[in-house]
Amino acid sequence: MITVTSRQSVLDIALQHCGALEAAFDIAISNGISLSDDLTVGQQLVMPEPTDKMMARHYNVNGILPATAITTEEINDALNIGDGIGFWSIEIDFIVQ
Repeated sequence: MITVTSRQSVLDIALQHCGALEAAFDIAISNGISLSDDLTVGQQLVMPEPTDKMMARHYNVNGILPATAITTEEINDALNIGDGIGFWSIEIDFIVQ
């Protein structure tokens, strides 16, 4: 078992603890989650055996904690995409009748 830290995704966990992205599939299946699920800080995940033991050891020894997760809200903010009157265009997403 491992504990998820801030802003970590399933792919981050796969790299950190298994040394390879391919392990993300086994992690997702073992924990009943999808690859794109948002993880929460403190969430416990069952881990498979490391795929690349040398790389997993490198992450562990050097204290590397990948944290690349980004929320849909953060993506929308970065792309200036939103919802509501401040983002709608007349006759495109807002129809005047």
